[in-house]
Amino acid sequence: MWSTVAMVSTTSTTAATPHGEVRGRRTEGCTAFLGIPYAAPPVGHRRWTPPEPPAPWTGVRDALSPGPAAWQPVGGPLDDLVPAMGAGVQGDDHLLVNVWTPDVDGSAPVLVWIHGGAFSIGASSLPVYDGARLAAATGTVVVSLNYRLGALGFLLIDDPSATANVGLLDQVAALEWVRDSIAGFGGDPTRVTVFGESAGGGSVLSLLSMPAARGLFAGAIVQSGATDLLLDRPRALQVTETFARCAGLDRVDVDALRALPPEAVLASQMAAAGELFATVGTMPFHPCVDGEVLPTDWLTAARTAVNPVPTIIGTTRDEMDLFAGFDPAAASLDADGLRARLARTGRDVDMLLDAYAVTGTTDPVAVWRRVNTDMAMWMPAIRVAEARSEHAPTWMYRFDWEAAAPGMGAPHAIDIPFPFTTIDIDGWDRFVDDPSAAVDLAHIVQRAWASFAHDGAPTLEGGPWPTYDRDRRTTALLGRNVTISDDPCDAVRRAWS
Repeated sequence: MWSTVAMVSTTSTTAATPHGEVRGRRTEGCTAFLGIPYAAPPVGHRRWTPPEPPAPWTGVRDALSPGPAAWQPVGGPLDDLVPAMGAGVQGDDHLLVNVWTPDVDGSAPVLVWIHGGAFSIGASSLPVYDGARLAAATGTVVVSLNYRLGALGFLLIDDPSATANVGLLDQVAALEWVRDSIAGFGGDPTRVTVFGESAGGGSVLSLLSMPAARGLFAGAIVQSGATDLLLDRPRALQVTETFARCAGLDRVDVDALRALPPEAVLASQMAAAGELFATVGTMPFHPCVDGEVLPTDWLTAARTAVNPVPTIIGTTRDEMDLFAGFDPAAASLDADGLRARLARTGRDVDMLLDAYAVTGTTDPVAVWRRVNTDMAMWMPAIRVAEARSEHAPTWMYRFDWEAAAPGMGAPHAIDIPFPFTTIDIDGWDRFVDDPSAAVDLAHIVQRAWASFAHDGAPTLEGGPWPTYDRDRRTTALLGRNVTISDDPCDAVRRAWS
């Protein structure tokens, strides 16, 4: 059994990597090493190619600040939905990792965080992702990483010199760095757990589906990542053609695209996203099933046991409430309008309405709120959990802590600061309802994630958390009370199934 008491290190604040030695700093009961290169800057001929090792250095390199974020648009519609998601300083040399360790001489389990942001914004350097408290409280080594975003990370270009899904390959390279380096930071390379939220959760599902990632981690935690938004090859090529046209090109010319300055890439990306909204959807720069890097979709990979490691997967209770402002007509939906929308799902409308009535939800606006979340996030997560549970231990949760905004419920992203216990950072205490009480749940989640990394099975408040299977469908409900429920909202699940 592992201990939640943080180890107190009196060892050096330097550590060795395959590329050179780095110097960190003591902070909050651990040592932080920030902004360590795991790959060379992806510029020039390296744009849209797999990451390459960084140039080695001599002497001791200061690892005292996290370095730049990946190139990304600023001021878009996603920036203000939750606190402080937009990155500040951006730059070419952004393929970096951050490490927080309780003791560089230890051999602790490792938690590797992959940030979200619709695969287009965000950075590992955001203060809400600071891993110091998680590392110090649980005795784990915490790692976070940057990866290429938007068009620079997820454009599919039909050219022999270009590779698809390079943003995912960056994540693989960072995990290879963890495998080769983490022992020097006090981590155990055989006990690595990847975890991420939103696009970070989708990244974890992608890693679980990629042959290149097998053997690089022993467990996976998917927070609000199970959507059905993976692009197929034809839609991905449509995105590329639109992007090239918005960049002023009459055809997809990889050399011309590589010559674009980052500012032009971002401007073309934003213009293309606007044009593609009606046909491709809200996240056109997204992983695609290209047949090589990502050979198959997430659900097929789960069903065929591409990477059957133990997995925790879950969603927030009211995921899509965060995006209600994108659909203002839904706020005045009447019964006829609801039936028309439900009919477009291809499901039995009366069966769905009856199922929601069983849960006490009958108002058309409230039903559509539930449908949005269930269709986009909850049911895809259940399908992945069902499939993975056939091959590997799988645990499922629903996150019920609510946002402070009236009527928002427990929306997408509300869970972000809980594993890190950073609710007091960057305005999250104004976004999260009753932040003082929420800290108690944060400690429970933190210990559950850490126990999973330590032992391969999560515990809740020291007690067991039963695995998920098709018979009982045991789900942990994480809210003001932490409870275990078998098949919550079973009538709705059956109606969708």
